[in-house]
Amino acid sequence: MKDQILKGYVEDFRDSFELECIDDSTVFEHFVNYCITSKQYPREFDYDAPHVGGSDDIGLDGAAFIVNGNIVKASEEIEFLVRKNGYLDVSFLFIQTKKSSKFRGDQIGTLIFGIKSFFDEKPSIPENDSIANLRLIKNEIYKNSISLQQAPTLNLYFATTGEWKEPAQITGRVSRELRELEQKRLFSNIEFIYYDAEKLKQVYREINRKIIKEIKFSNHVALPNIEGVRQAFIGSVPVKRYISLITDNDNELQKYLFDDNVRDYQGQNKVNREITNTIRDPASQAALSVLNNGITIIAKKVELIGKTMKLTDFQVVNGCQSSHVLFNNRSILLDETHIVVKIIETANYEFATRVVKATNWQTEVTDEAFESLSQFHKDLEEYYRVKAKAVPKPIYYERRSKQYDTSPSIKAGQVVSLAIQINAYVAAQLGQPQSTHRYYGELLNSNRARMFKPGDKLELYYISTLILKRIETGFKNRTLDIKYKPFKYHLLYLVYQFLNKKKELIKAYGYEDMITEINNFESSTNIFLAGIEAINNCLRSSSLSKHDAARSKAFTDMLREELKRQLPGKHVTKASSVRRKRRR
Repeated sequence: MKDQILKGYVEDFRDSFELECIDDSTVFEHFVNYCITSKQYPREFDYDAPHVGGSDDIGLDGAAFIVNGNIVKASEEIEFLVRKNGYLDVSFLFIQTKKSSKFRGDQIGTLIFGIKSFFDEKPSIPENDSIANLRLIKNEIYKNSISLQQAPTLNLYFATTGEWKEPAQITGRVSRELRELEQKRLFSNIEFIYYDAEKLKQVYREINRKIIKEIKFSNHVALPNIEGVRQAFIGSVPVKRYISLITDNDNELQKYLFDDNVRDYQGQNKVNREITNTIRDPASQAALSVLNNGITIIAKKVELIGKTMKLTDFQVVNGCQSSHVLFNNRSILLDETHIVVKIIETANYEFATRVVKATNWQTEVTDEAFESLSQFHKDLEEYYRVKAKAVPKPIYYERRSKQYDTSPSIKAGQVVSLAIQINAYVAAQLGQPQSTHRYYGELLNSNRARMFKPGDKLELYYISTLILKRIETGFKNRTLDIKYKPFKYHLLYLVYQFLNKKKELIKAYGYEDMITEINNFESSTNIFLAGIEAINNCLRSSSLSKHDAARSKAFTDMLREELKRQLPGKHVTKASSVRRKRRR
């Protein structure tokens, strides 16, 4: 890689996600997938979730289907999102990455041919398991086309380490090739986007740096002193000026500014259609400042320089819907149209939480949006923090979105989001590893009476995710065969059940002993390998495909029976249990 700065960014990414044992080309594919997907989906996701590269990948290295603001990984999620939201808002992202410095027309042609095949009723070329799963999701989306607010958008990305100079022979070919996709009438918009070294560096910097922007705020007043708040202002700004605050250098919406907003953009629902109608009527648009509830911004630092405010590390905590509608209609915004903006400077998280709750209380918000604000999660976060001082390679519970982004000593692979915590607990403690492909909000709602209850043992939540993180490390460093990664939650289930059985049989063996054993590389690796052997035995005995087995309760039941067969009896000891499992 000739660009040394880009090479440094890729190495930073490798280090952050602990990918030292993965080859350079694959790491670069993960890096590009991460940059491009983060631009469209600024919330947490597994670094390898978009990766589809390998044999029979139809010319793709990455793909992400964003439905109603969520990355969808299973076709079953579509039905839930229709029930939950009453509509579907869909963006298809497809990515091809080349480590070379050239943009080659034949490689771009291969990408477009693969996309054409993917959207045909039957594929023209072989598809690997990852592509086949995406096809199932795609089919389920179009099966529910009556729920689509508009046809899905299609974004195709081609990335290299070189410089994009818009050669006519490539842009012309792409335009010609895309016409056939347009004729399918499956999409509301198709874009082909080229990422070169400069674009990749720009996006990676945006993802990782503090947000600092300025806005001229002439019409404002300072609010009285408020406990927990350093300073606060309220006033109005021209909507065009506000749009400049929430867009980047490419005039694209900076979606990560809405991370702390409890709701994603809801598309053209009733409320947003009313906002749109207000904007499209010149007389109503002029009255926007009194017809709209306005925008609330919380910043870590606010500097007032004359009539200009410099905002550092800020978030739009209320006004996500209005912001998106304004952005979507920016071409018709009038110079004289204003919107009310409230700017609060505070580093007090508890006060910020109160603001989020108060400013969103009047609207319908999903349970999972407020879940991590409860006292239970505060206690769980503190428990993780205490354990971090006592274990090697500690893990940290991220109760607040991106709260560890400014902590260089904490790597992305050490962070546990609410979604990861829910999946781990459901798999290990509730015995439902087959359910973890579902949207985490659905898992929370269906198991609410069984998790995050006052009095629950915090150790069980921590141990569940600790096992999961150690399993993921095993896949990263290739101690564990990567082909079993789709069964990582099944492996988590088996490992926890084994350790819990030891706890039942050995009086002196408790939760701290579990944690010690999980953190011991040799001991945990032996247990993981025994678990993989059990999974492999059940796969050989089952008629299900790997894809279906990972989602099947019947397969989980098979594992449960296999576990009963393999678990040591009453004579187990601390020293012998692992050896016995290793011999099997």
